[in-house]
Amino acid sequence: MQGLEQRPAISPIQLVMFEFGVFVGVGFLFMPRGAIEKAREDAWVTVILAGICALVSLWMINKIARTFPNETVIEYNRKLFGNFIGNILNIVLGLYYLSFSVTGIRIMAEVVSAEMLPFTPIEAIIVAMLLVIIYSSWNGLMPIIRIFESGLPITLILMILFFLLAFLRADWTQLQIPLQKGVLPILSALPQTIYSFLGYEVLFLYYPFLTRKENSFKSGAIAIVAGALFYAFLVLGTLVTLGPDVAITQTYPVVDMTKTIQVVRQFVERAELLLIMLWLPLAYTTHLGFFFSSAFTFHHTFPRLAMRWWMVLLLPIVYILSLIPDNLIDMLKWSDLVGGAGLFFTVPYPLILFICILLSRKKGNLPSTRKKGELT
Repeated sequence: MQGLEQRPAISPIQLVMFEFGVFVGVGFLFMPRGAIEKAREDAWVTVILAGICALVSLWMINKIARTFPNETVIEYNRKLFGNFIGNILNIVLGLYYLSFSVTGIRIMAEVVSAEMLPFTPIEAIIVAMLLVIIYSSWNGLMPIIRIFESGLPITLILMILFFLLAFLRADWTQLQIPLQKGVLPILSALPQTIYSFLGYEVLFLYYPFLTRKENSFKSGAIAIVAGALFYAFLVLGTLVTLGPDVAITQTYPVVDMTKTIQVVRQFVERAELLLIMLWLPLAYTTHLGFFFSSAFTFHHTFPRLAMRWWMVLLLPIVYILSLIPDNLIDMLKWSDLVGGAGLFFTVPYPLILFICILLSRKKGNLPSTRKKGELT
């Protein structure tokens, strides 16, 4: 990468941490509300089903990436669709990553403002977040991955232990036997739940840098399964502590779940502040991964401008766009639109690439000889 470190080398465990850190971040604070609103007591089943869908999508992405083992999606977009259409797809992909950064940073700023810094202008909070993000991404991909690798495990363990305290006051009668109300409520909640898994498609960009490409699907699958179990754990906790009727009325049901922890309240007046402190590193990994991926995409689409200049150029754009929505409700609507774009890049888009590869093989534009890991 121009102006940054030498070619990255991502190990299997680093890929697990990177993919997990990218998609587990801001979303889990309000994800249970959307799932419970439609699936009610079966919301945890929806989470597991969404994880299975993500695994299928990851398998397709992995197969496509192994067909071009030394190229990113930016290069084989041009190869399969031509320079004009390929560059348009690359720009859309970069804007998608950028939009994810915008929505995540604004939501994160809203939470910090509401729960920790109510008298601090939200503009100042966003500026502080953006400065941390560009500082962390300034030297390239590997420092970012090392941040994920060093911070995620301990943060996740502490957060799970913290949430377990909420189960001390759990009302397990809130749960019911699955599928009592049929399959339709579970399926209706599925699209919105899948939004919380978006991020694993960064494999399209970073597959060439993997040290053991044969383990790419396994590493990604571990990240998705771990994320699905974590999400299911949070949904179950929300159900048995708040109940479905209360959970759907709360903007951040996970935050409200921590308010039921009486053990912590004996030492700290506001237990939810401890959650926010644990949540901030997870949220940063999401913004950091998407912001760098956006700059990476634009740099490889238009390589004349150095990677760091793309970061500097995108930073004020993220700031301005994050201030456009008037309130959190408008920002969540924007987030739903970004999630819809993410569904395109995780389901229809891999299918289109799959078909284009097969057609290119038949036309002789791609080698037809089967090699290990190639599509046939």
